[in-house]
Amino acid sequence: MRFFSATALWVSAALPLSNAFYVPGVHPETFQRNDEIPMKVNSMTSLHTQLPRDYYRLPFCRPDGGPKMASENLGEFLTGNKIQSSPYVINMLRDTYCQILCQVRLDGDDAKQLRLHTKYGYHNNWIIDNIPSATQGLSRATGEKQLHYAGGFPIGSVRINHDSNMHAPDSKLLARKNSTVLTRTFIIT
Repeated sequence: MRFFSATALWVSAALPLSNAFYVPGVHPETFQRNDEIPMKVNSMTSLHTQLPRDYYRLPFCRPDGGPKMASENLGEFLTGNKIQSSPYVINMLRDTYCQILCQVRLDGDDAKQLRLHTKYGYHNNWIIDNIPSATQGLSRATGEKQLHYAGGFPIGSVRINHDSNMHAPDSKLLARKNSTVLTRTFIIT
């Protein structure tokens, strides 16, 4: 009993001196201004199909030399994650606006695949500094707006436009019926 009391007293006295934490499997990393922050891509997922798809199955920009597997542990592999390198460059504390990563001309099959994956609600699942991307959205399941977060973000959305007199800067493109807009980058009609 005396040993337990002395040990408890020593531990409680030492606690205020520490300010660190440890999460198993996570190695903390610090970044300085302009340091590159690693960004990876994971399989795309959908609530409608329950079938994950390889990110590079669709005609998205690829890194130089092609994508490389970037899984860091056995758990990622066992849970079905397919984490790969990406061509995106993100730097700490540096704002970058409207930088072209690549330009891809889509043939009919590519456009059809993008439209289909968009229709089924596939989400990009990016990982930035080992933190997964998420989307903040609104749900009307209960009849009122409710804030929720979802993993990843949609690869695009389907807009059905019946009004050809849209007043938008790119109204010629968006006014076409049944256009598919993919992550504010692609418009497929």
